Amino acid sequence: MMDEYDYAESRKSKGKGSNRSRSDHHEKRQGDLNEINVYSPGDAQKLGKIGIVAEMSPTNYRILYNNKFIEGIAEDDSQKGIVSQLVVGDNVIFELNESNPIIKGRTERHSKLARLRTDSSKKSQAGAEEHVIVANIDVAVIVASAIQPAFNPNMVDRYLVISQYGNVAPILCITKTDLAKPPDLSMYKSADLPIVKVSNKTMDGISDLLPYLKGKRCVMIGSSGVGKSSLINSILHKEVLFTDEVSEKSGKGRHTTSSSSLHLLDESTMLIDTPGIRSLGLWELDPESLRLYYPEFAEFAPNCKFSDCTHSHEPGCAVKKAVEEGFISRERYDSYIRLLAKLEYDR
Repeated sequence: MMDEYDYAESRKSKGKGSNRSRSDHHEKRQGDLNEINVYSPGDAQKLGKIGIVAEMSPTNYRILYNNKFIEGIAEDDSQKGIVSQLVVGDNVIFELNESNPIIKGRTERHSKLARLRTDSSKKSQAGAEEHVIVANIDVAVIVASAIQPAFNPNMVDRYLVISQYGNVAPILCITKTDLAKPPDLSMYKSADLPIVKVSNKTMDGISDLLPYLKGKRCVMIGSSGVGKSSLINSILHKEVLFTDEVSEKSGKGRHTTSSSSLHLLDESTMLIDTPGIRSLGLWELDPESLRLYYPEFAEFAPNCKFSDCTHSHEPGCAVKKAVEEGFISRERYDSYIRLLAKLEYDR
């Protein structure tokens, strides 16, 4: 059953070259003013203790070290500057000053989930920047609900793209199955996407999700109100996160989670809760590479007339033919075309 991850692993070797080079270039800017020091894992081992950022605010943070949480305080501007450049999941080098962990730097990120954050006062991409949500993640559990809020396949597709782009294996988890029949998910059949359906109230399906999580760093991502925090509570069998009901008036979720936080299921399994996201721009993904993050295209793309076919307007496109013949979901293809148009417009 775990072989369902194979497609995600194969995507890491395709189309990741440009992404990796940009990431490495960014992380090696150690000499820049106020830039946090970034080290290879091998070098980091020689410099001090290595822990995992589990939670953080502008002045306070929590580090997981040897399966125990250590509380830290940024006591000066230098530490506050370092903390501001970290996210949950970062592997950090630190030293203990009495009981306070002083962060010296972090290791290179082998994976991340990031979105495009724009300055609403600027109308061009000049006001855009990368907002890394979490780092060093193995699995992204894309949480969507059967009802309240309604299932949004367009948002799911964006999460799938940023997961694969960030070198993270995605899973789709449908919640609230005790309240409504799960939506039609046949569109993802050709994408070989692992799908689990659960109820946080009856606990149905929770045991089906666990094999995908064991021994991995996992993040729950999705819109507000879909049940990310409730899902972590269900997996841990205890109330570690506050939850709230969806607004009856708007049908949208309330932001009960204001920041990301890491929780231990066991010594090798970590669960990260994240705030709900209502806008998910794609950071530094060029239109020509988008097709690589729709795995159902891979079987047919080699038969396209043009090797650089974008599967949108070109004659002799084998992907478009596969859509017409029902081998690729029309809904997924239409989603691809919408995202492609958005990326080309933003270029």
